[in-house]
Amino acid sequence: MGLVSDSTRWIVVVEEPFLPADAGGRVETFSFLTAAVAAGIRMQVLVPSREELDITAYEQALPGSAVIRLRRDDSPRSHLTAKPFMHASRPVGPLRRALESTPPRADAVISYSCRSSHLGEEIARIWKLPHLVRAHNVDSEFFRVLARSSSGPRALAYELEYHKLRLAELSLHHSPLVTCIADISLEDHEWRRTRASVPTFHLPPFLPVGALRAGSTGSTGPEESAGSAVDAPSAASGSGSGSGSSGSGSAAGSPGDGQRLVFVGSLDTPTNIEALRWFLGGCWPSVRASHPEATFQVVGRRPEDGLAAWLTGFSGVELHTDVPSVVGYLAAASLSVNPMQSGSGVNIKAIEAMATGTPVVSTPTGSRGLGWTPGTHLLVAEEPAAFTAAVCELLDDPVRAQTIGAAGRGYVLKALDHAALIREIQDHLRP
Repeated sequence: MGLVSDSTRWIVVVEEPFLPADAGGRVETFSFLTAAVAAGIRMQVLVPSREELDITAYEQALPGSAVIRLRRDDSPRSHLTAKPFMHASRPVGPLRRALESTPPRADAVISYSCRSSHLGEEIARIWKLPHLVRAHNVDSEFFRVLARSSSGPRALAYELEYHKLRLAELSLHHSPLVTCIADISLEDHEWRRTRASVPTFHLPPFLPVGALRAGSTGSTGPEESAGSAVDAPSAASGSGSGSGSSGSGSAAGSPGDGQRLVFVGSLDTPTNIEALRWFLGGCWPSVRASHPEATFQVVGRRPEDGLAAWLTGFSGVELHTDVPSVVGYLAAASLSVNPMQSGSGVNIKAIEAMATGTPVVSTPTGSRGLGWTPGTHLLVAEEPAAFTAAVCELLDDPVRAQTIGAAGRGYVLKALDHAALIREIQDHLRP
């Protein structure tokens, strides 16, 4: 990737620590930062965090960047303000103190999440910088889903956060301190552009570097661009170095047997648990009846209490938790299932699978956000019977599965090219 400019400097405020890159948002954030480094952009990266950060590790992962930790405040008082908790827990005070000791030298500020946009606005206000906000989803809609899928005090807390977020989004959409908003999802962009006076545009996710390198080696172009930066310390949805398993299936990275399904995702996220329950309850028994040798690997971090015990009730299901990388599991699988029932934004797990050439079967919700074509780049089905049929179609027809996998990989290589996406950000930040 050629240099954008030797003098281009950005202040980037991220949502949370992104190493290891072990969840969708963290993967996308790290991939963006990796692309910016490869483009020759100098950055000050501000990271709100509850815990101390290994600054050396962060700066080694992002050569030429200065990484600064901002203290988060998760005390009860952060829940008792008119601001959304996600803003109140990322207070402006630590930002001001950090930038007083390390004055910025920047051409622009980028808030790489709506959850940190109020910090970016403060920087834009003080230093009169153009300000781009990266929106990973519509946060208020996400919390409304959480409220509806929960009960008791937790549901009330989610409902309250939903209403606070609606007001915060209204302010963001008309803020004089925001130059533009870049939505990761086409649908979210369409939703936002009718509500915002701030310019909005669709900026698809940056291709995950780790998953890309696990794919076939015969491609060129975008792969070479993404590959010019440092390796991600970990891939999505795996963290730490241990591995646990319920079931006795083969490990990731061994030759595929043509009957292996995989689901990748954080296992403490309600929308992912909802998806697993839908697939295992409504689809997996029929898949196993048709393909008795099929196995299903559930791969992710931080499984919620009781998940491992519940999964042991299903034949052929394996649980792999807190693995260093999920890429080997994706690359060794016959297909990846993405049975999401709710949520917004773009499912990075589907993109990771596509980048490795693994065919994807998804619900419409799981496949929203990008311009891929169902039936060509992936298979999409909404009802359990149709989803089961799509899975069995690919298990029965390896040639068809390979065709879908190759088409999906070709799509993400072209559409999510790092160099092109960095240029688009640059274009929107120019006066």
